[in-house]
Amino acid sequence: MRIPLFADSPLEGWPSMDRCSRVFQSVVQPCSILASRDAFWWQYAPSPVKLRYLQKYAVGRTALDIGTGRGFYAQMLQRLGYQVIGVDLRPQAGVVFPLSQARLSAVPFAHPFDTVVAFDVLEHEPNEAAALGELRRLTRQRLLLSVPNADDSLLLPYNLTYKHHVDKTHQREYTAEELQAKLEQAGFQIFLLQAEGPVNPAIVAEFVRPRWLRPVMRLGVRTLHRLKVLDNPALRADLYVVAEPR
Repeated sequence: MRIPLFADSPLEGWPSMDRCSRVFQSVVQPCSILASRDAFWWQYAPSPVKLRYLQKYAVGRTALDIGTGRGFYAQMLQRLGYQVIGVDLRPQAGVVFPLSQARLSAVPFAHPFDTVVAFDVLEHEPNEAAALGELRRLTRQRLLLSVPNADDSLLLPYNLTYKHHVDKTHQREYTAEELQAKLEQAGFQIFLLQAEGPVNPAIVAEFVRPRWLRPVMRLGVRTLHRLKVLDNPALRADLYVVAEPR
């Protein structure tokens, strides 16, 4: 059995286990509920990496956000001045932009959009070929896409892997080479393909004894990680792509 690791959480306003550790009481009163929420932070807060990609690489005036979820990224595009439509297989109530229920392999729009956003969607789609075809059909100027990184070769010798490897909803994951080849075959040219989402090395704290020192160790390790003292650019959980139609 391999232990899953996940990318460092950007969740602001909700204390993680490390933040709880700043209060000595957390040594004797574990913040289990907050830790559980922190482990799935992407359901509650936008990713700073994805926001940065939107701000830097979105183009034109119209945008389609596929797999919009709670609408974090569609709302950012709205604030940037885009006319936005969201698509999701399970639409959520309360969004402030037009929303259509559909899956990536069959998006019900005849016209293309200047920017198409598909963060963390392609790996869930059973019909990959149809999904890639829809992305190409719908993209007028630029595609912004992210998928889980399949390359965990640096982690395997330590019996570790990425957290997304144990996600049962994933149909597949991608290496950078595989993703580039599939997008080019679908009719895109790659403007940027980058691994992002550094792995949090705080698991080392689980080996510390006595047990009550572990929260303090977590805080110290995460601090060094954020200062880039503990960091390896080859250990990134996700692949991000900026592509344009050929």
